[in-house]
Amino acid sequence: MTDQCLLGRVEGFDIAVAYGVVSATVGEAIRRHDCDPVAAHLLGRSIAAGVLVAASLGEGQRLNIRWAYEGLLRTIVVDCGPDGATRAFIAPAQLGQAENSDALYGASGSVQVIRTRKGAVVAHGSTSAELLDVVDDLGYFLCMSDQTESALAAMIALSSNPEKPVHICRGILLQALPGCDLARFQRVRDRLAAPAARELLSRREESDSLVENILRAVLFGEEAPSRITLKSAAEPRFQCSCTRAKMGSVLRALPYSERMDIVRKQEPVVVNCRFCGERYSLSIDECIQEWNRREDASPATGT
Repeated sequence: MTDQCLLGRVEGFDIAVAYGVVSATVGEAIRRHDCDPVAAHLLGRSIAAGVLVAASLGEGQRLNIRWAYEGLLRTIVVDCGPDGATRAFIAPAQLGQAENSDALYGASGSVQVIRTRKGAVVAHGSTSAELLDVVDDLGYFLCMSDQTESALAAMIALSSNPEKPVHICRGILLQALPGCDLARFQRVRDRLAAPAARELLSRREESDSLVENILRAVLFGEEAPSRITLKSAAEPRFQCSCTRAKMGSVLRALPYSERMDIVRKQEPVVVNCRFCGERYSLSIDECIQEWNRREDASPATGT
């Protein structure tokens, strides 16, 4: 099935719901970055979590989420918006040598989230990532930095087929709305981490009733909600915003000594987009044009 995202709420409980299937989106990211199974697992769950958080943003807004750790895993970045366009990378993309989670994550880390609107930063924050799980650490950020009680879960099952490396990747985000009973929300959060809900999230097959079955599992034992409402949001997809013109900003950041070295060699400069792996080859003349553009702009901008 195609990737999908649903938004809704549990009426009577004042809980917002975001549910997503991002198997194709994650599969494209894994192929582009040539991830081994460990890195694929981490990148897939990070993408699922990011898509869910970004799904309810306003038009023109985007999230840039950066996880940083002290272990073999150094960085994951997910850039996504409510239009479904998502790109991401993990560094390094080969993590199979990690013997356990301690070696993978190290002692601690951080999560930084930047929200933009039409390219301008409107909010940013960071928290520690001491839970040492990419999804749990983002959930902690939502609770502490965004001050929104949240429960976040994402599961992935990989395939041995290199052309279709993901059987299923899905996730669910529950957030307390104003008026929500926080004691009850904590019970719901605990049930989302319990085996019954995890088993439903990890099922290989999708069905129209799966998300409602997950919600019933986390609401089990509570009074019946008056209604569960869900509606389709934008379809998630892997899409990078890099262009040849944008690669010029990379060249303009080079120090003078490196520019001169490039000119002396008289060889095209190859710039790779870290998000999608696209390679851009720029001639010496194009490089000089980019450097002159910055110099021409400096007096007008005061930089």
